[in-house]
Amino acid sequence: MATLCLIFAIAAAALMGGAPALAESCHPMQSSAVGVDTGASAVLPQRCDQPGKCRIFDLGGHPIGEPGDFVIPGTASPGDLLAVEQKRSGLQGYIDRAGAWKIEPQYKRVGPFCGDRAAAQRVDSRWIYIDRQGEPIGEPWDGAEALTEGRGLVTVYKGGDKFLHGYIDTSGKLVIPAGFAGARLFSEGLAAVRVGDKWGYIDRDGSMAIAPRFAEAEAFRGGRAVVRVSEGFAKNSGLIDKSGKFIVEPRYETISKISDGVWSLSITDPSYRGHGEPPLSSRVVDADGRFISSRSYASVDGPAEGLMACRKDSCGFIDTHGKSVIAMKFKYTGDFQEGLAAVSTTGNRYGFIDREGKMVLPERYDSFGPRGEQFGAGPFVNGLAPAGCKGHWGFIDKDGAWASRRFTGS
Repeated sequence: MATLCLIFAIAAAALMGGAPALAESCHPMQSSAVGVDTGASAVLPQRCDQPGKCRIFDLGGHPIGEPGDFVIPGTASPGDLLAVEQKRSGLQGYIDRAGAWKIEPQYKRVGPFCGDRAAAQRVDSRWIYIDRQGEPIGEPWDGAEALTEGRGLVTVYKGGDKFLHGYIDTSGKLVIPAGFAGARLFSEGLAAVRVGDKWGYIDRDGSMAIAPRFAEAEAFRGGRAVVRVSEGFAKNSGLIDKSGKFIVEPRYETISKISDGVWSLSITDPSYRGHGEPPLSSRVVDADGRFISSRSYASVDGPAEGLMACRKDSCGFIDTHGKSVIAMKFKYTGDFQEGLAAVSTTGNRYGFIDREGKMVLPERYDSFGPRGEQFGAGPFVNGLAPAGCKGHWGFIDKDGAWASRRFTGS
């Protein structure tokens, strides 16, 4: 039976029309305290369910590293460095696109390079920042996170259960003292910090820009930030601007950014009468809190190519103005990319539709690997999309032809 890693390697040769442009900086991930999105990709996804046996393949389809080496998710960095855990030592370091170790595996944990600096945990559990040559920057810390907007979040342990947080600059100098009970990464010039039991926001100089008055606070995205006015999951989430003014009053259970200027607001579906956990009911608003759709949905995915997949009893697409453009008649919809999106009317087999909703590739593909693992169909990248058939995986082109031959063995 074809192994997933090998299929990905062969298919990747067709993907190489040139190296993708890499992001210049890191941005905080949505709904994450310290996770970052680098926007970078340097190798093929390791879609293999056999830890210790999978290989890493570069974008040309060539194996790099040793069998069992593991790519640390989300750590592809601008400048081609990729964080990898070495199977042989169990330690982490950085390789380049050719698979050569640029910073030898010597750390317990490493993060992505942001602003030419990365946080790394030494074997003595202390954290340091390093440059792209692996040289330490500044002093060690009890905790350290990625640098965003020239500020790195560091932690100082004070004994017992007390930890305080501050920020360094790219030289490693502590520029905002470690005096906060909680802290988040910088985004759009502000960072959420906890003073006592309330969250507010500081600027890059450490001055309080929005006074602490929230129970929870997330990073700013597109001039807006999600905050909660009380603890726990309840109708307590709102959306503020950079002055701290509520653009959306705090009466929703969850709020998520869908795209630039588009947000989804969700509460528990009041019409649900079944057993178990009730579903959410979501509506879509613009950045000023104005509803752009009169309908409610169970969920709304982020738009790709100007369309959003919306799910209630079935799936379809609306545009960013809330207008239905493809009827909700599918059990599953993927994102549009390169003009096509994976869909399924049965939930078992998948095809691809165009932006008018026409089924251009019939529902004959599945999303299961050699051992029944599910990886998901699509999307198209450089004219190819991952797809499955009878336990085999490979890439298809836009005519539905297989672009990779099959292999047997492991």
